[in-house]
Amino acid sequence: MNDLDLLRGAWDEPAPPARAAREAARAALLDRAAASKETIVPPTTVPPATETPAAAARRTRRVRLPKAGVRLAAVGVLAAAIAAGVTVVQGSGGTDEHGRPRSAVPGVPAGPVANASEALERAARAAESRPFTPPRPDQWIFTEFRGRKGSTPNGPLSRDPGKIRVTRHWQRADGKKAALIEKGRLEILGTMPTTPPSDYPSLAAMPTEPGALLAWAYRGLGGLGETAEGRYSTTYTMLGAVLRDNVLPPKVEAALYRAIKRIPGVRLERGVDAAGRPALALGRLTEGWLSEQLLIDPKTYTYLGERSVAVKDHTSRGDDGSLTYRKGDLGILSVRLKAAVVDKPGQTAP
Repeated sequence: MNDLDLLRGAWDEPAPPARAAREAARAALLDRAAASKETIVPPTTVPPATETPAAAARRTRRVRLPKAGVRLAAVGVLAAAIAAGVTVVQGSGGTDEHGRPRSAVPGVPAGPVANASEALERAARAAESRPFTPPRPDQWIFTEFRGRKGSTPNGPLSRDPGKIRVTRHWQRADGKKAALIEKGRLEILGTMPTTPPSDYPSLAAMPTEPGALLAWAYRGLGGLGETAEGRYSTTYTMLGAVLRDNVLPPKVEAALYRAIKRIPGVRLERGVDAAGRPALALGRLTEGWLSEQLLIDPKTYTYLGERSVAVKDHTSRGDDGSLTYRKGDLGILSVRLKAAVVDKPGQTAP
């Protein structure tokens, strides 16, 4: 049994698409392929989001930015359906009486997604359409993830498929407290300011115009934004972390997807199934060796998770030592199982 089999056990097997849906999707994909100017890059095998050691687990979660050439965090994306030998990425709520794809989200087109820009725009429109009630200051944001551990901090994930873990975290909406399960016990922790912010008032105040949101992100990068590539790479990681760790106002979530759309180098990758659920994989190559991917549900266009994979051998050298990745090593593989507003820490459903 490998790591994908273990992760896949967390979900029921999805029902196969109807024959009419497969045929319609295949025809649409071939039509798009003939006209598309954007290349769909081949799939890459990517890693799970791992928490760094026990000490880091006690802090409020934050995005970890790269230093000294060592990539400390990465953002990722999941999978797509395979029909008749052709990889098809399709947001579908079934088919109509003519066998044509029907959207599962009102106002969002159905059928195959042609490129990263279209996928991110669908995710933005879907976010805008979802009902939302802002949390009270005394409520908590609960998130639950399933991923695989690494053997060393920031290094490749262990190849042992048994090193799967579930991480649960609570952040009070006002940002003043956090909580997690440690050694089977719920622990309430203090918090510190984070980059990006993790308290709901700061998140709700983020710009909702994509250009302004990118400018906001660039201002927070410090020395990491001194080069164009450093600015793009770190902002991609930062915005992905905001999507990953929070329950967001619809306009803010939509702006995040549209801002990511404007970051150069983000491409729709051929999907891979990393957790028993198909997903859209939106990837960006960082430092020429690490493919970082953001994972989006192809039906509802909600955030699913992240992963990263080395596309070639690489050794990173930094203040804390050297880390070696071999081609195909995973650095992150994380699937978000739940994200909800709850009334108290320890609660896992509204």
